[in-house]
Amino acid sequence: MTSKSLDVYVNAVLVGKLVDEADGYVFTYLPGVPPELFVSLTMPVRPASYNWARGLHPYFQMNLPEGFKKERLCQRLGPHADVTDFGLLALTGRQTIGRVQVVPEGMPRDTSHPSLQLAELLASPDSRGQLYNFLESGLTDGVSGVMPKALQPGQKATAWTIDSILKVGPDYLPGLSINEYLCLAVARAAGLSVPRTQLSDDGEVLVVERFDRTGDGVVLGVEDFCSLEGEAPVNKYKSSLERVAARLNDYVPPERQPVMATQLFTLLLVNYALRNADAHLKNFALVYTSHDDVRLAPTYDVVTVTAYKEYAKDIPGLTLSGKKAWAAGKLLQQYGMTRLGLSKSTLNDCRQRVEHAVLQVVPQLADYTEKFPAFREVGKAMLAQWETGLRDILPDVKPGSPLPVPLVENSGLSDQKRVPRKRNPYINPDGPMSHKSR
Repeated sequence: MTSKSLDVYVNAVLVGKLVDEADGYVFTYLPGVPPELFVSLTMPVRPASYNWARGLHPYFQMNLPEGFKKERLCQRLGPHADVTDFGLLALTGRQTIGRVQVVPEGMPRDTSHPSLQLAELLASPDSRGQLYNFLESGLTDGVSGVMPKALQPGQKATAWTIDSILKVGPDYLPGLSINEYLCLAVARAAGLSVPRTQLSDDGEVLVVERFDRTGDGVVLGVEDFCSLEGEAPVNKYKSSLERVAARLNDYVPPERQPVMATQLFTLLLVNYALRNADAHLKNFALVYTSHDDVRLAPTYDVVTVTAYKEYAKDIPGLTLSGKKAWAAGKLLQQYGMTRLGLSKSTLNDCRQRVEHAVLQVVPQLADYTEKFPAFREVGKAMLAQWETGLRDILPDVKPGSPLPVPLVENSGLSDQKRVPRKRNPYINPDGPMSHKSR
């Protein structure tokens, strides 16, 4: 006997029911649903139900609120509200990333979005406060009888509008939005697809254009690799890059695999070179309109995590050849050839593009250390990490190998006193040691 039921929509079409049963959760497609309106790549349309005893199906867990948003939602709903994953999905499933919406059975699918003046937020001297207020205004959209409580600013938070995703970092990680903005600039310069990004004038809020919507109004399916692996978000670090490659090959059409494999390898180089220790399963995703139209999602969530003292010793999020180590150039080379089927020339080209991309963004980073003094030490630490990272993605890297590019010194951010170089007497054609004097 069922106790709760949710309606599931794909592209505004009711396709199935998600039910909370006594022994787990059950999702069943309605009769006559077209095959292209599947909920998940792992759950194609079929008559038989999808039963899941270990909490919600991984796909339905993908967009559940986390962190600050979940904490505030639970506080505002009070101690007697249903804040299980199923209950949170019922509350927030109308507004998710991707083409799937989930609402309580019989309830309307459409919902109003809290308004946000993006230009005003970007220009505000307190963009962080404006983002918290916006997040508060949309936390319990459609939930009656909820009274706001006091804000708890200073925490990491993410919110989204119809067009954008907005992020703010916690107080104890200064410059996190600038950090991610610059890392995404490196990824873009390396040839990866990266959504358009904007940084607020005070450097506190990062705005990323949503990539689940196309210019002609089509809403794309989005599925992260946690869902593809059949794992709950809590297990996002418990996997490997080999499994990421396997899922890519499972779901991307063969004709697209060479291009997608090159993009994936470039993204891995960026993550290693920039010391993105938070590259877990939820930070890789596929986008699609059908089973025949699946591709790697644009790059998102890239941060030089190890630039902060609290995380300076962090290691890569996923294993490579059973290891989590930064000096992985040789392993990455083997991975690219054996798991992704790429040639040595392609791998070399990817590395060169990543190195050139880093060099291209360094002047911009230096400019931001001048514009935002509180970011200076973080910026210097980022460059130091990038220096080592560029060395460690080389296929012949060995412990103690020299750094290929002295980024900190070349950027002008080094605190070391420079010893004036003696004038070269050969430079002056009229000097005592010039060719004219000999």
